[in-house]
Amino acid sequence: MASNRLRIIVSCIVATLCKSMTTTPTKVLVVGGSGRVGGSTVRWLRRLSDRDPLLNLAVSSGGRSSDSFRRAVRRGVLPPDTDFVPVDLDGGDESLSAAVGGFSLVVHTAGPFQGRTDPGLLRSCVRGGVAYVDVCDEWELAVAAKEMEGEAAEAGVAAVVSSGIWPGVSALMAAEAIGRLRNSGKEVEDLKFSFFTSGTGNAGPTIVSATFLLLATPALTYADGKTTQKEPWTEQRSVDFGPTIGTKPTWLLDNPDVPTVRQALGVPNVSSRFGTDPLFWNYLFGAMKAIPRSLLYNRDAMQNFALFSEPIIRAVDALVGATNAMRVDVTAEGGETVTMRMAHPDLEQCVGQATAAFALEVLRGTVAPGVWFPAELQKEARANILEAAREDSIVYEL
Repeated sequence: MASNRLRIIVSCIVATLCKSMTTTPTKVLVVGGSGRVGGSTVRWLRRLSDRDPLLNLAVSSGGRSSDSFRRAVRRGVLPPDTDFVPVDLDGGDESLSAAVGGFSLVVHTAGPFQGRTDPGLLRSCVRGGVAYVDVCDEWELAVAAKEMEGEAAEAGVAAVVSSGIWPGVSALMAAEAIGRLRNSGKEVEDLKFSFFTSGTGNAGPTIVSATFLLLATPALTYADGKTTQKEPWTEQRSVDFGPTIGTKPTWLLDNPDVPTVRQALGVPNVSSRFGTDPLFWNYLFGAMKAIPRSLLYNRDAMQNFALFSEPIIRAVDALVGATNAMRVDVTAEGGETVTMRMAHPDLEQCVGQATAAFALEVLRGTVAPGVWFPAELQKEARANILEAAREDSIVYEL
């Protein structure tokens, strides 16, 4: 015990000395930093980088509203010494290029991403020579980002899209499970993603509005290598997420992990399901599909509805907690299955933790220039991110 404490003390002293000798910090901009996920990402970037003697970060928060930024600081969402940078995602390429100028890395957390099809922030980063990470959970937007792969590689810019906890770490879990089966000579046949979050996971109205938008989106799945679009919130399946969480009902819901892992690793059958607590919330989501799809897929309307419902959302969160759980089942020919599970006590915290882990790997240089989906990352980056995600977990079975 004494030797462990000594090593920690020495490590902290070395990190402090190394950083004190680094006069120019690496500048990182978290767009959407005033939000709960963005604020968590800012805090985790600081927390994780403080342990690395080679990383000296200056992290700023970007967004439209300085008032929202000041409220985030007052509420403790952002550290008080965080700088604010005006960023308007709809302001055009010139405005975005000016906003990202001077930064080494931009992390885009300003959701919901549903309904967006133009990766303008990524484009400005690539043209400005700025590395990029996002938490995009919209497949069409992720595809548009991937089309910039050649331009990013030529510019020497490393970018990871659809990162975070899920999508993101979940795709790394799938890649790990698939690799184990293939290394033993097995042909992989099926991949099932399963997710559970209590309430909003403390992530607030944004995740609720994103779920509303997803209820208007066909769930992309693969069967025998062919794309199939299924009705969202159907085909219920009960899933055991492990100790303290137990078995929960889940339903089909669109998730970019499905096509990104299919594209990267070639599994013929892939699907993704999600469930929440309390049980009533699940039935409410199912009932909302009766709303005309044009209204359900209206970003502004769903965000306003989620904000209007915030008092109820907060009350439910206080009642059921914020647990986030993930399970990945990969099955080979003959029925052999590798199952991996991971859970954290708070979605807001673990999504920021995971996003920061992806960002730090980009800064460390373990991600090559280009635009990458998480499942495409090399083994070193994958191992480092999974190890970072292990911290504070309540279930970690990999």
